[in-house]
Amino acid sequence: MYAPDHNLEEPEQSRAGTRHMSKAGGVYDVPRGAAYLTTLQIIYYTAYLVFYIALARVLSKTEVNQIGLLMAAQAAFVALVQFGLPSSATRFISANMGKGDTLSAGAVTRTILRFSIGVGSLGLAVAVLLSFFAGPAYVGSTAGGTLLALTFTSALLLDLILLYGSYFIGVGSYARALYQNAMYVPLSRGLGLLLAVLGYRVLGIVTGWLFGGLITLAFAVYLWHGHLPAYSSHPLRPLLAFSLPVFGATLTAFGQQYGGFEILNVVLGQVPANGVYYIIMSSVASLSILWIPLTQALYPALSASHALGETAAISDRLAVAFRLTNLAVLPLSASLAAIAPTAIEIVYGPSYAGQASVFALLALTSIFIAQGAILTTSLQAMGEAKEYLAITLVSTIAGLVAVAATAQFFGVFAGALGRLILGVCIVVLARYRMESSAKTHTGNSLPTALLLAGGVAIPLAIIDYLLIDFLSPLRRMTVLLAVLVVAFLVMSKVFRIFKSSDFTTLKDALPRRLRAPLSAVERLIVRKDDKAEDPS
Repeated sequence: MYAPDHNLEEPEQSRAGTRHMSKAGGVYDVPRGAAYLTTLQIIYYTAYLVFYIALARVLSKTEVNQIGLLMAAQAAFVALVQFGLPSSATRFISANMGKGDTLSAGAVTRTILRFSIGVGSLGLAVAVLLSFFAGPAYVGSTAGGTLLALTFTSALLLDLILLYGSYFIGVGSYARALYQNAMYVPLSRGLGLLLAVLGYRVLGIVTGWLFGGLITLAFAVYLWHGHLPAYSSHPLRPLLAFSLPVFGATLTAFGQQYGGFEILNVVLGQVPANGVYYIIMSSVASLSILWIPLTQALYPALSASHALGETAAISDRLAVAFRLTNLAVLPLSASLAAIAPTAIEIVYGPSYAGQASVFALLALTSIFIAQGAILTTSLQAMGEAKEYLAITLVSTIAGLVAVAATAQFFGVFAGALGRLILGVCIVVLARYRMESSAKTHTGNSLPTALLLAGGVAIPLAIIDYLLIDFLSPLRRMTVLLAVLVVAFLVMSKVFRIFKSSDFTTLKDALPRRLRAPLSAVERLIVRKDDKAEDPS
């Protein structure tokens, strides 16, 4: 069995192949795992943000819209051929690891990999054949067939990359999950942008996805070698029994991500405004760096706790998760919404600034998306796959219907409205379902988070409004950043937002070299008398 990663070093393998584990938490260090996965998400979304900023300047809005359609096709292929198996792999591997059964965990990896390669290869053959018939009309270009064929090929590589990532998380090997995934987005998007600048335009972007995927997959295979014994096969039926509902939920997740964008292209036509919406939507998605690492680290830990019947441990983990999420996501998303016009103009230029209202609404919606992600992850970890599917399906349909019904009246703003409805529905339905199994604590520290969000966002909105006609965007942003820092420090100190225990958790999760700067931040925003009163 493998212990969790520490200081980005791989744990040693037991010569006996198995070791007894008394508690699930012995393998899955959620704070440390979240720290590694946070590092990954920082790399991931920084690369994506740079990619979209460059994309808006290298390609026309029409070409940007074509990239959005191709990325939607890539995501659809991955969702279709995965059958929900990465989630199943993480759950079954972690459950077996929680019981100390590494042989069964290895058998799971072998069976799922073989099935994925077979289904993926068959799917690719069909997809490439269809590309040359439907590609030109779908992409809106005579080269659409070639572009779609390359996109689908890169999608198969991405499917296998994600599968290996689920293996690493399943065994608690968070560091290697970081190594593998940290390569893909910077490499694939970087190569694509280089080729686009060299004159290959949209074809260059897609070619970058292909070669970046090949290199990353080879690296993942190398990293995984020797992790678990894979001498036997696991019965496929129980794996599919769990993964098929997740597969349905994955398809709905695709609808959540790209459904509104596709509907806008159908209702409004392939207009440049859709390309603007795609860029803004993808940029706001970078906020998920605040909760995706937490949900990824939480999933195997909850799964292992559920397998051992530790209901109280599940509730305790959720309480911590929602406190950290509410305090991080709500203030930041409100701050971004408050300065939407300035932020968009700086990042993408004046031609994109007209969609500031879309950016603001998408940013505010992030708190519902974050809470929904934690709740649905918990449902999966507890084996409630069918309920997860039903909740995401109903919520997605509600959101997409809202987009289709309002697009003619509100234009691309309808896409943001649909995502708001989607997020609210997921939180309401998932919380209702979860409460019968474990207390969720979704409102943990929410009033405090609202207080902090208002105390920071309101001054930012006022200052931005007053200065918008007098200072350039860059100078406005300099002033706004100063206001943000001061407002955050004052609100945190006066209203005692943070506790010493919050920083204790972070210090345990972070490498030693980062603890000194964190202690300095703690001294700035945590009052001395609070430190004395906090038992931690």
